[in-house]
Amino acid sequence: MVDYRKKVRSLVKKYKTRDPYTIAKGERIEVKYKFLSPSSPKGIFKKVLRKKYIIINMTRIIDDFDLNLVLAHELGHAIRHSSNSAFFLHDHTFYNRGKFEIEADEFAAELLIDEYKIDKVYLMSCSIDQLASVYAVPIELVQYKFKNK
Repeated sequence: MVDYRKKVRSLVKKYKTRDPYTIAKGERIEVKYKFLSPSSPKGIFKKVLRKKYIIINMTRIIDDFDLNLVLAHELGHAIRHSSNSAFFLHDHTFYNRGKFEIEADEFAAELLIDEYKIDKVYLMSCSIDQLASVYAVPIELVQYKFKNK
């Protein structure tokens, strides 16, 4: 598998955006918005007969930031795990999750957090909490983004 950071950079360059919906559309991944049970995951990636689908459970989406995060996470599954169906079990709990969930979070972090938009000096002086606020993402995604940098 291609390094996910390189893959994200390639997709951002190809589509000239970090918007997960635009990238999904460009990659021929159909995004469906459904009102499912509140006990269902916020997002689901499925592959059926070579066609990729991301299903967003609008019952559990809080706001546009949440929608963007769930879509980016599921796009991570579609790009990194296209041979596997995986569920996004995000309730602000990032612990005890499988390898696929962590990899999808890493993809989402790389896609949604563009560190080049912020002055490097400012970036170095910010706490993880502050960066999460600036990028409107959970703290865990900031940690994924900047680990091993």
